[in-house]
Amino acid sequence: MKRAVRILVPLLLLASTFGATAPMAPNSALKWKATKIQIAVSSSLTRENSAIKAGSDVEGAIRRSLKTWEKVANIEFVETSTDRQNVSPSGAAGDGTSLITIAPSAENVLLFSKDPDQVAATTRLFYSGRGFITEADIVLNPYQQFSTDGTFGTYDLESTITHEIGHLLGLEHSTVIGSTMHESFGKNGVYGLQHFAARSLSASDIAAVRAIYGSRGNVECCGQVSGKLLFSSGKLVKAAEVWLEDAVTGDVETKTLSTIDGTFRFEGIATGSYKIFAQDPRQLKSTFPAQRIGEVSVEKGETNASTRRITLSPRNLELSYLGFNGQLSDVAVSLNAGRTYTIYIGGKNLDPKAISISFNSPYITVVPNTLRSQDYDRVSAVSFEVRIDPRAPNGSYSIFAETRDGDRSSLVGALSIESFSNPFSTFVLSEE
Repeated sequence: MKRAVRILVPLLLLASTFGATAPMAPNSALKWKATKIQIAVSSSLTRENSAIKAGSDVEGAIRRSLKTWEKVANIEFVETSTDRQNVSPSGAAGDGTSLITIAPSAENVLLFSKDPDQVAATTRLFYSGRGFITEADIVLNPYQQFSTDGTFGTYDLESTITHEIGHLLGLEHSTVIGSTMHESFGKNGVYGLQHFAARSLSASDIAAVRAIYGSRGNVECCGQVSGKLLFSSGKLVKAAEVWLEDAVTGDVETKTLSTIDGTFRFEGIATGSYKIFAQDPRQLKSTFPAQRIGEVSVEKGETNASTRRITLSPRNLELSYLGFNGQLSDVAVSLNAGRTYTIYIGGKNLDPKAISISFNSPYITVVPNTLRSQDYDRVSAVSFEVRIDPRAPNGSYSIFAETRDGDRSSLVGALSIESFSNPFSTFVLSEE
């Protein structure tokens, strides 16, 4: 599940070092039996270490990462310290200690032997035959550099640990690009930005953890949405990306893949109204475009189930990359409310004379007459300006590209509106 991520710049393809992490587990049905989870922080993190920039707030980053998950789900972490350095060897059981470490020991380094330059961290899970997690060890890559102040060329320590805590809790990678649990995240400096966004959980991250552990406190949560996808002919749709977007804000709530029998299911969904979308993730012409397939109201403790119809039509348009400051990748672009930015997207058949760009959020609009063709090696690409309303809530928002004949493709949750500063705006809007 680890993979290298590419950055594309005009007329040149560059290698990139992005973190792609995954729990070593066979499925996503794993959870801790008790809601109180003990985690031991190795002294390799708290003492001077060449892999961590001097002066970094290591203890604060770890504490904030744990609190980020505690605030939204019915779990509690008990943090301890230890002189243990090594991840438990793979096998039926570990040593009984759930560890966070960055020690360059032989056992730890072995986890990164295949791609030492491409992975920021990894998590090894141990679990019982009943699917209960008994231990989870988080290992930060000692070959990489980490910081807490956004130093370019380093991974953000808090973002990395927050992602790995998600794996420790039993979560797999998310396909919502702007989520903390997306498999790829950039080093500080990619797009010319500091990458702090993964410190904060997206709606899809929150739904995923609540589906396992429930909500915390008196939160109005949670409901379920399930269904079956059929073509108009009645045949099952065996492969589809299905996602929910808030009917008011357009923020992506969650996303999944339909199963081979055409069914899909979302759990841990906050109460509210959502629009349901689907698209075929395969790069085929004989497939179906991105399309809205209905709307659903979610109530606490209830399951909303229905059959949804998919319209089949030829597809030639494809979105694969997004970017900022002249770079294309598959890492979300973080923006601020009340500003205007130039965004890049790449894929196939992106002719600015034949397509339009849109968003489902009333808070994000495309500035008229700003769609431009861009020259990238082996990738069709365009740029355009987006205006973010000063009242726009933080969240992950999808980009849609559409041709005049209805061919449509989406990058789900690609734009992330955040509180962290992105200074590269065209101009600042004032709130009326």
